[in-house]
Amino acid sequence: VSSADWGVSYSHSYVCVLKDSSVIMSCTYTYPTGYQIIKVYWTKDDKRGEEPPDLSQGLEYSQRLQYLGDKQQNCTIRLNHVTQKDEHMYYFRFITDKPDGKWIGTPGVSLTVT
Repeated sequence: VSSADWGVSYSHSYVCVLKDSSVIMSCTYTYPTGYQIIKVYWTKDDKRGEEPPDLSQGLEYSQRLQYLGDKQQNCTIRLNHVTQKDEHMYYFRFITDKPDGKWIGTPGVSLTVT
């Protein structure tokens, strides 16, 4: 399987949003035929070697983060009630049913709040 078969493509690599508003971060992802998607999520952590945490599971995001995508190709999210603390790089991560079938989309999306 070549790495050309794998990828995450973000509509914008930089997003600026007003405090207290909502932001949509759009993206699409690709993976080889024959692989099945088991888990999809966004994270602020692109550390190699360990499984990065799922943002939607964290207390500060669970009520505000909506995954608008699917388990095929769309990985768009909406973040509501944005605050200064949300200024970060965000990355999309997906995991398939094969041992070698994990991918994180780096570089991610840089969010700025004004």
